[in-house]
Amino acid sequence: MTTAASTPTVNPRPSRALEMRRGAVSSVGVVVGAIPFALLTGAVSQQSGLSLLETMLLSALVNAGSAQMVGIGMLAAGAAWPLVVLTTLVINARHVFYSASLSPYVKHLSPAWRAAIAHGMTDAVYALAAKRYREDPDPRGFQHWNVMAASLAVYAAWLSATMAGWIYGKDLSGIDGLGLDFAIYATYIGLVVSCFTSVRAVAIGLLAGALSLALHQLPYQSGLFCATMAAAVVAGWWEGKVRGRDLDVSG
Repeated sequence: MTTAASTPTVNPRPSRALEMRRGAVSSVGVVVGAIPFALLTGAVSQQSGLSLLETMLLSALVNAGSAQMVGIGMLAAGAAWPLVVLTTLVINARHVFYSASLSPYVKHLSPAWRAAIAHGMTDAVYALAAKRYREDPDPRGFQHWNVMAASLAVYAAWLSATMAGWIYGKDLSGIDGLGLDFAIYATYIGLVVSCFTSVRAVAIGLLAGALSLALHQLPYQSGLFCATMAAAVVAGWWEGKVRGRDLDVSG
């Protein structure tokens, strides 16, 4: 009597449509957290004398709340535009580390795809992207559609709420005192916590947080960049040490 050999069950890869749907759903929490900050950004822009066109171009091109708030303040104070551009670049320099982290997963994509993903790569969207690629790093999948759907949802909400903040800026004159901008940071913290899957990750996260607090008085939020760079260096050194020890053991 012979028995048929059991064949392993292979789970089908998520389709493009499924990845897009999952990406849009995963972005809901980020959108909810981003709307108050976008309203604040639009209201502050209106109160600082920026036109609606200037405000929307700033949100569309920069797409970064903290950098926009600093840039708006500098523009309102009459700072020269090269200094404003340089300052916003310093504030957003942490995105260099985002690109380094995701490059192994997106290097097979076309330049147009990588540029589109890069433009929508806010802090919270990066957390969503890193989580999705960690779950399924296979380059044959449609994970980039997941990331694109999430970033488009956040981008649309950011632009819409920025416009609403500018239009109703006079009615929102006290919004900057409500602390609503904390919502986006709380959302991001919730996303990042899920990435702490090892003792090493927790230690590096605590180090980066401690350094950020210690360096928070540096101008133009450069303390965040310095803290991120220092933590990245320590993480790279630690990872190299662990891999070297593993190689010695296996050898």
